[in-house]
Amino acid sequence: MQSTTLRESRLRASQRLIGVRHFTAILISFLLVSCSSSAQTPTSSSTIAAPIQPQGFESQAAQGRSSIGQSDTLTTPTASATDAVHPPSPTQTILPVTPTASPTATVTPAPVTETSWSYPVGIPGRPFGDGFVIRHVYSAENTWFSPGSWHTAEDWYLIQGDSTGARVYAAAEGEVVFAGANYPGRVVIVQHAADLYSMYGHLDPKLAVKQGQRVARGDLLGRIAPGDERAAGHLHFEVRTFLTKRQINGSAPRYRDKCGVNCPPGPGYWPIDAPEHPSALGWRDPTTLINLRAFSAVRDANSTSPLGEVVVATQPVSPNVTLWSSSPTDGVQPQDLGQLQLTPGERFLLTGVETDAEATQRRSAQHFKLWYRIRIPDGREGWVQAAIPSKLETGSDGRPSSVLFHFFPAVIAR
Repeated sequence: MQSTTLRESRLRASQRLIGVRHFTAILISFLLVSCSSSAQTPTSSSTIAAPIQPQGFESQAAQGRSSIGQSDTLTTPTASATDAVHPPSPTQTILPVTPTASPTATVTPAPVTETSWSYPVGIPGRPFGDGFVIRHVYSAENTWFSPGSWHTAEDWYLIQGDSTGARVYAAAEGEVVFAGANYPGRVVIVQHAADLYSMYGHLDPKLAVKQGQRVARGDLLGRIAPGDERAAGHLHFEVRTFLTKRQINGSAPRYRDKCGVNCPPGPGYWPIDAPEHPSALGWRDPTTLINLRAFSAVRDANSTSPLGEVVVATQPVSPNVTLWSSSPTDGVQPQDLGQLQLTPGERFLLTGVETDAEATQRRSAQHFKLWYRIRIPDGREGWVQAAIPSKLETGSDGRPSSVLFHFFPAVIAR
């Protein structure tokens, strides 16, 4: 009996290792294709791992736009709010942003503005989130784990290698109101306000915090636990307005799940055929909320001073990005200012942020929006796409479920 149990244990360990290697191989292949694309002919939009470009520049009302620092210094051409402009493919020929200054010159670092929120994972010495991919975004479908359900969180994985042991940090200051459970793995829940919580799932049992403890933004909570036969190790990260809610994880859950009654961690998923979108019940889009709240206390919308700095990812999605005169939802046709070459670790002053509403009712990563307005070395400013939807993972309808990053706020993990 013992030898049989041992063989089964070794088999499960082997399956987990194969799963990690398979995902890593797929992701590395994706990044290699993306980074070499500038020298190739643009491929069809049906290519499985191709970044998904925005479908057009739509109105704020239609997309639930939220923004910080909207006092544009650039003159933009007038156009109808209904004009649809399609950004060029990242495979186009790179043009200089300015004839008098190299677009790859490093901006003289300015004092980094301390943010009130940051991403929940990190590698010490690098920006929070750098080196990771969101394999399943908020309100997308994970077809191989929970088909037919919206994901109520973000799944953060290391781009390369096994995520087991990766550090997990408090996204903002607050009080640990829950630390325990077998999710699988441990769960930490931090309360930031009367109606705002962040939840960190699949952690190693050796947590760095305990219930009742106060934490600051960026404090270590724990590390990612090993995966199991269903999924490799990763962080399940939620932001929501409730600890427990009657019909979700309170006294009378509407849908059965193993968490059960009065279970703070909650289900992690919500049926696609449910009458409400997860946002209508109190879940929030984590990356959207983090970017909107990180800089909201820094200045008012009419200020022209920088919000702080952003850093080019260690492994950007492509070697260059388009610099635009206005963001994709300003209601005017933007001017293409040229292609900006990306050098990993390069810093730019951040002067504006635009993304979805925190309670977005988006149903995949297809229309995921995160745009930064940056200042380039010659003093001009323009908008760049900070995160790119990807078909690394897709829902059952073929729409993308993943997001990869070009830029991160210059807030360094320790």
